[in-house]
Amino acid sequence: MGKIITWSTPKYSVSEKTHETDNLFYADDVIRYSKFRSPLSIKFCLADAIRYTVGNQSVVVPPGGSFVVNNGTEMECLPNKPGVRALIVSFTDDLVSDVNRNFCKEDKTLLDNPHPSPEPVCFFEHVYRHPDLLSRQLYLLAKQVTLSGESNPNLPPDIFYHLAEGLLTLQRDVRRQIGNVNARSAGTREELYRRVLYAKDWMQDHWYSQLQLEQIAHAACLSPYHFHRSFREAFGQSPMKWLCRLKLQKAREILEGGETSVTRVAYLCGFADVFSFSKAFKRELGINPSSVLGTSCSNPAEALKAERISA
Repeated sequence: MGKIITWSTPKYSVSEKTHETDNLFYADDVIRYSKFRSPLSIKFCLADAIRYTVGNQSVVVPPGGSFVVNNGTEMECLPNKPGVRALIVSFTDDLVSDVNRNFCKEDKTLLDNPHPSPEPVCFFEHVYRHPDLLSRQLYLLAKQVTLSGESNPNLPPDIFYHLAEGLLTLQRDVRRQIGNVNARSAGTREELYRRVLYAKDWMQDHWYSQLQLEQIAHAACLSPYHFHRSFREAFGQSPMKWLCRLKLQKAREILEGGETSVTRVAYLCGFADVFSFSKAFKRELGINPSSVLGTSCSNPAEALKAERISA
């Protein structure tokens, strides 16, 4: 059932590991269950959701989300619903190690030792849901694979170089954010970051609600001040300011759909009146809300969803 297209390279270098190729696995409407030990990979969802179990945790990758998994992670792929579409990108340690060296080492070091032993690269495992350069790369690549409609077993490594660069750039930002969290041990910093990142995703899921700091901190399993401080250290702004910006960005998407009035959007975003909403909108986005109304009617789904939520 469904369609599978694979693109892969020959062996990047001699390896005794199970996963010896860099490959793309495009799946359209494939429903299956399996237990496996994953290579270093990106599980990118295009439609519906991909569902996994990792340890004792359930992981749901929504459309546009990327689940980054380290080499050797034990996981289960749960049966998907009809209509799911996904692009799985797997990397060999050799390729990622090579790209990472060029990110980290000086040119002289690269010239003096061009063929060192691979150094495993460990990533922060998480479902990354916010649009970035990597997600745009994955969308375009999925489109290419879909249009081709055929498997390609002799793919050069160029595509994987670009994707590894995008992944390493994302992880460099994540490590910088973790390093900004004020804690004595590396383990505590990472756990604090994991909790505030969870709260950030939780706010994105509940942006239309009248959230209070105490509620968000409770979702992160932190005290209000501890959460406020750690979030600000990691992301450079307070959680409530970030939430306000998110609401205004969502407001713009809804207004562009042309399905909802400015007054209605102001109410959905939790503003007391249109004047305060318009003032905040212009301060954040540099334009009046009325000027974007109906400018893009191609995807009114967000507006309709907001209307259903508020009903």
